[in-house]
Amino acid sequence: MKTSQSIALAGAAAVGLAGGVVGTAAGLAAYLGRRSVLVDRGLERPVTVRTVLTGDEPRVWISGEGAGARGQHSLLFDAPGTVPGEGIGAAPTGHARLGPVLARNGADVLRPVVAVDNGALVAGCTGRMVGWWYTDPAELGYRVEPIRYDTELGPMDAWIVHPRRPRKKRWAVHVHGRGASPAEAFRGIEPFARAGITSLIVTYRNDLGQPAGLNGRYGMGLSESRDVDAAIAEARSRGAERVTLMGWSMGGTASLVSVANGSHRAVIDGLVLESPGADWAGILRDKASEAGLPGWIATAGMMLLARGTVSSGEEDGIDFAALAPEELARSLDVPTLILASPDDRFVPWHGARAIADARPDLVELVSIPGAGHVRLWNVDPELWEGTVLRFVAGLPKPGWRGQ
Repeated sequence: MKTSQSIALAGAAAVGLAGGVVGTAAGLAAYLGRRSVLVDRGLERPVTVRTVLTGDEPRVWISGEGAGARGQHSLLFDAPGTVPGEGIGAAPTGHARLGPVLARNGADVLRPVVAVDNGALVAGCTGRMVGWWYTDPAELGYRVEPIRYDTELGPMDAWIVHPRRPRKKRWAVHVHGRGASPAEAFRGIEPFARAGITSLIVTYRNDLGQPAGLNGRYGMGLSESRDVDAAIAEARSRGAERVTLMGWSMGGTASLVSVANGSHRAVIDGLVLESPGADWAGILRDKASEAGLPGWIATAGMMLLARGTVSSGEEDGIDFAALAPEELARSLDVPTLILASPDDRFVPWHGARAIADARPDLVELVSIPGAGHVRLWNVDPELWEGTVLRFVAGLPKPGWRGQ
């Protein structure tokens, strides 16, 4: 073979290899972008029930992801042999409340069974550990009124929780996190009720049984903030003149966006955020790093989402600049309580810390070490509820901002 032919063939091979690498990188970037906005019904069942000990103090041996998490948690489970999603829907049908870890034996963990609200908890059940504790807001002992509220996508389900001694015209809107159930927010009701605040717990777009958002995908809190605005409008139509927002994870993002530019921001008197998604660019970079991918893959994924090349719940693409912690901090004009854990591995707390550092005049950051994502209440419910009660009971009227 002539030298010129060898060089040409080598060049063609190099171009082909480079093209393959570029194609793979583009595919990874697109995949990362899609995963961040896809609706996940949570079909995984990483926890297995090994042994159930009955008696006056029932206990259960379990193993799997999250089995040894600190504090009290719920186990959502299906009967042995059940194939997730076949005939019963995506969500497990059983619900058991488990107390803190009592003992460990290798990969197995022993926990007390506080209650079994649904299903039969037996050996062989599979499920997943979640942070929410209650299955119905009525379990807290307050009068609950199921309603539907109007959004740009149509009516959605919600619950009004009436405190025993309501403070006139004070309401709160509770917003759960990405891919979670509204039950996630039920833990947060008690301190608001004790402060005399009427609570509106909402579903939003893409929740199970609710209208789908654009492309059936999330908007990283941007699209969802419009449902928060609609919930505030519902509260106002029922007499609210002051509304506090309580947001969990991406519900925290949506709440921050509503404060920044929502149509009802003038009546918002404060924010309570639990493990908020306060830095989506940072979150995507963290996810890329966990997968062993370079940071520029995350940057490329964000570019695809911003341009709309990878579709999301936002028609014009995701505006990452609006979701940057410095921009969210700049837009704040109400007292804000952030509860976040330095040990949150799912949504690291650097975004929450950046907002708190940027606005010490408005933001109080409370940390509970050892807690996972949206699990601070689970580790120390007394501290969590006491802190939230103190904060919401002391909020000034929105007029203090000069509006």
